[in-house]
Amino acid sequence: MTRFLRGSTALCGAMLIAMPAYAQEAAAPAAQATSGPTQETPAPAAQEDTGEAIVVTGSLFRRTNTETPSPVTVLSAEALEQRGLNTVTEAVQRISAGNAGTITQGWNAGGNFAVGASAISLRGLTVQATLTIFDGMRMAPYPLADDGQRNFVDLNTIPSAIIERIEVLKDGASSTYGADAVAGVINVITKKEIKGLHANVSAGISQRGDGAENRGDLTWGFGDLSEQGFNFYVSGEYMKQDPLWARDRDYPFNTYDWGKMCNGNGGCMHNLNWNGISPDGSVNALWSTPGVALVRPVLTPGAPVSSGRYSYLNPARGCGAVGVLRPLTAGQLADTPSAPTNGLCEVNQNAAYLMVLPEVERMGASARFTANIGDSHQFYAQGNYYKTSTFAQATPSSFAGQPTNPTSGAEPYYVILPVYVCANGVGTLNGVGTGCDATNGTLNPYNPYAAAGQTAQVSYRMERPTSNEAVSRSIRGVIGMSGTIGGFDYAANFVAANSKLTRTQSGYVTPQRIMDVVARGTFNFSNPSATPQSVLDYISPDSLTVSNSDLWQASANVSRHVIDLPGGGIEAAAGASYRYESIMAPSANPQNDAHPYDRYYTINSVGTSGSRKVFSAFGEIQATALDLVELNLSGRYDSYSTGQKNFSPKVGGKITPIKQVALRGTWSKGFRIPSFNEAFGLPTTGFVSQGGNTAFCQNYVAFCNAHGGPNSSYASSPFSVGLTNVGNPNLKPEKSESLTAGVIFEPIRGLSFTVDFWRIQVKDQIVGVSGIGPVLDQYYTNNGVVNIPGFVVTPGTVDPANPNALPHIGYIQASYTNANRQIVQGIDFSANANIKLTDGIRWISSADVSYLDKNHLTLVDPFTGEAGEPQRYEDTLSPCNVTSCSGSPRWRASWQNTFQFGGTSVTATAYYTAGYHVAAVDYNAIPFNCESAVARYAATYDDGTPVQCRSKDVWNVDLTIQHKLNDNFALTLNVLNLLDTKPPFDPNAAYGGYGYNPAWAGPNIMGRYFRVGTKLDF
Repeated sequence: MTRFLRGSTALCGAMLIAMPAYAQEAAAPAAQATSGPTQETPAPAAQEDTGEAIVVTGSLFRRTNTETPSPVTVLSAEALEQRGLNTVTEAVQRISAGNAGTITQGWNAGGNFAVGASAISLRGLTVQATLTIFDGMRMAPYPLADDGQRNFVDLNTIPSAIIERIEVLKDGASSTYGADAVAGVINVITKKEIKGLHANVSAGISQRGDGAENRGDLTWGFGDLSEQGFNFYVSGEYMKQDPLWARDRDYPFNTYDWGKMCNGNGGCMHNLNWNGISPDGSVNALWSTPGVALVRPVLTPGAPVSSGRYSYLNPARGCGAVGVLRPLTAGQLADTPSAPTNGLCEVNQNAAYLMVLPEVERMGASARFTANIGDSHQFYAQGNYYKTSTFAQATPSSFAGQPTNPTSGAEPYYVILPVYVCANGVGTLNGVGTGCDATNGTLNPYNPYAAAGQTAQVSYRMERPTSNEAVSRSIRGVIGMSGTIGGFDYAANFVAANSKLTRTQSGYVTPQRIMDVVARGTFNFSNPSATPQSVLDYISPDSLTVSNSDLWQASANVSRHVIDLPGGGIEAAAGASYRYESIMAPSANPQNDAHPYDRYYTINSVGTSGSRKVFSAFGEIQATALDLVELNLSGRYDSYSTGQKNFSPKVGGKITPIKQVALRGTWSKGFRIPSFNEAFGLPTTGFVSQGGNTAFCQNYVAFCNAHGGPNSSYASSPFSVGLTNVGNPNLKPEKSESLTAGVIFEPIRGLSFTVDFWRIQVKDQIVGVSGIGPVLDQYYTNNGVVNIPGFVVTPGTVDPANPNALPHIGYIQASYTNANRQIVQGIDFSANANIKLTDGIRWISSADVSYLDKNHLTLVDPFTGEAGEPQRYEDTLSPCNVTSCSGSPRWRASWQNTFQFGGTSVTATAYYTAGYHVAAVDYNAIPFNCESAVARYAATYDDGTPVQCRSKDVWNVDLTIQHKLNDNFALTLNVLNLLDTKPPFDPNAAYGGYGYNPAWAGPNIMGRYFRVGTKLDF
């Protein structure tokens, strides 16, 4: 066997094939071969056998039998209409094989990373292990990496109006497509030929009168390929979607005051509003209030902090536009020694600022020309333009109580008001040495302690919220030729693509400029609305960043039938490709060691710049015999200009012992090349939330006692930890090994079932800062000293009431490295029916179920090679470090049922995602152990009991009714989330930022949604 594999490897290494053009040119005939709804390929029950040859994603040969050894799910254009899904993003993210790490639209509201983009993570291996291609060809990646690490293709930049079908290969495919196809491939296939005029218009709105959507597309085509020898079409589309605000939804999603949610023993959740007071009397820290200034004297001249109490600089201003005054008891004042004696301004930041879904506008245009040359050749040229604009809003910037940006090397900064202000004042860290004194300035009007010669600390938050506007523009052009010469089928193409991202971040402040206006007295802290706009613009200038990614690729291939065998034969194919890819993504907040306070608060420093060229040679042999055996062998060699090389083999087979049953299976090896950010990225920080419950102080008793005990606001309130990753150009590719084995069963014509086992193992996994539990333990129990190799720890903001005590951990930094190993495995099941019930009624049904049996990550010390015990992520909240605690549910499923009668079809589609245990395993919680989950920051009531040990299942049902009035005119009604199923309350998902899980419950938060549309065909 070993000798056979070696010989096959050598043969495949010598054979060259370029899949992209071949798949694209062969895609169009499948429009006639795909007549049913979502279907699992093979799915004879939902297809008509037209006898025309097609190419199925993951294979290199034309075939009339779509039952390949690899499992493929096909989403036809008709199925998308029946489900009421009008974008590629919606369609792909409903696939049951999508799991932990999928980027949904709900993640884009106010995010610092992949704002404006969407992607899918097949098998839970993150978005960079799923390859998304367009007509079989690669696309330029989104310039901004997910979490500053993972490059991916933005699904939002793919046109929807000209889609023929979407093929989802749920198997490793590096032997065909090269890097990044470890978990599978999404192949969006567009129409090869369009004739006539086609228009679609729709409008939608939620039952609550918000989230409005307007969409339209217009396509015109001319020419008949079979009769006239050519076809040309042009298409344009537009969509506008209004934002959805948290304040427009019911409790508990419109507030962070979850104190009304109590258990049967009288324990209640905490009020996490800014300055919120919980039922047990505890106060949620001391937060600055938008538009309201708090001041207190700095008792030691030149000191950055004070132990005195705050007072309201202008009591007449009250709590501003979004705050409510809450009085404090004597005990609360003792526990919150910095708070004003007359109470705190509570702010429901959720209702005031949280945008659940961003505002989105999309527009695009596409054109294609196809011409037959003689009887055996075909030329085509295609161009696509697409632009997506996304606007998202977040909470306003705060002036005080925050450290500077990570990696700056600067100490934490607080706003200190000097005694004197003058026109030429120079901002300083501690309010001393500004150049202003009695001879050239005046007493600071905003420092009530100036007359006594004391500086003052101010706590203030801007009234204007921060915002992120991302404009993503994608351009792509393709030319290609295909045909037959001397018995050889050939295809050649050239594709060039550019993705440009223009990002504007507004409302973010810079410390040095705050110091400047404070020294000059030009910011009006008593009445902030009277501050000149020029001053506001000075301290919070817009951050404009333009990033680009480029890709071009030339490829060619040949294939032919080689040998006849009884009931089959042997086919071979060979080809080569050469591509260039690059990303130029400058940092929106570049490091400035000389002037660290000139950097923005909170804007991430993510950025990268790099390019590489890739030569690829790959091939395939397919043998069939006796009409019951099919064997497939493929391989690919890739060589990167950055030094990485890889060979990826794949073996597949299918046996059909009887007509009703087929057995299939594959084995392959794959790889993922280091992303540009992993190899060349600037220091990039993502933030995770820690603390905020009784378990923290139970774990770190000495730390909490040093800060006034477990009830002190500093010790008991949630805090953020920055995880800073640095690029490493010496990384190796991740290596994978995949296995599938399945059975196809068609007991009667019109009814089929498939069951497939799958398993993927990844080694040399590229990791940054992960598994931070040991780092936290060592920091808090060893007086801030961490001796774990490769990690650099920086303290965070000091406790103003206990400035000499160890502060919370601030940042954890490490370089990307090859280390960990991961295994994921599970079972997929599908059932398809296409049955004529009566003379006038047809029933079409499609069920798609995915079960995640295992998602195990083994942490490996990159310095010693020592491996720890596997962390079990399946059915838990993890992996938090790469999915923002969105969880790895075991079960995901969809079931579509369509009834067709006359010119009417009625479709009901149910979607289901199972709940999971709330253990954050990558933060050292024990899977399925609720006590351990609580000890690692799972949400609790104030009596210490968990709010939930498992999250609830997420499900909803969509309804679509289509009626064709005549051959030219059709009407459609969509009722999405038909039963108005609300998202389950989940205070652990996404670090508690939403109160539900935005990865799985996005359609639920919208509520019942109505959409009406018309379709015209002439």
